[in-house]
Amino acid sequence: MSRRSWLVLITVLSAAALYRDRLRAVLEQASANVRDFDLPSAGAYDALVASVLEGFYDRVAGEVAAAHPGGKVLEVGSGPGRLAVRLAREAPGMTLTGVDISGAMVERANRRAARAGLSERVRFRVGDVAALPLPDGEFDGVVSTLSLHHWSDPARGLAEIHRILKPGGEARIYDLAHWLWLPARGGDRLARLTAASPFGEGQVEVVRWPGSVPAFVLLRLRRAGEARS
Repeated sequence: MSRRSWLVLITVLSAAALYRDRLRAVLEQASANVRDFDLPSAGAYDALVASVLEGFYDRVAGEVAAAHPGGKVLEVGSGPGRLAVRLAREAPGMTLTGVDISGAMVERANRRAARAGLSERVRFRVGDVAALPLPDGEFDGVVSTLSLHHWSDPARGLAEIHRILKPGGEARIYDLAHWLWLPARGGDRLARLTAASPFGEGQVEVVRWPGSVPAFVLLRLRRAGEARS
């Protein structure tokens, strides 16, 4: 084999190895993103992941609207705004504030509310659950879906949710079931987290969706005191 042929062969093999490594890295990252519900852009999340959960969001919206037909509700980890828009449609007496750490998600959610003609009752802003940019005792209820497992400091997040709830206010936090969320394996992590929070106690319920699959859990928390009208 000539020297030129050797150079061509080495170049081709090197390029193939580099492409293989990059392709493997891309596939591994994509797989991790899907597992973590964290696609690389707000648009990709909205189109691919959120659309798969339409039925789940419908269920949550119905449950939260039944619990809070009126008043002020905060959504933590509001993402592209799908749940908040559903809630506003189901409960015309409700006003909603969504908080998400991603500016791109907040922008997309505000556009969704505007297209639905709900901007007067549904607003979104950038914020971290560990330091909510909201006053004490502001909300009658809090809802969060598939956000808790992303919180860097869950204990601080629960303390902030307790702070912004009115006395008697309820938080409904939906997240991955224990068998899908390895840090919560064993089933008692949420109970321990709740016991150590200002709430002091709460209920952990299995949510079966889709069908009879126990894919989610619901953490229900209530701030002590009489609900204010």
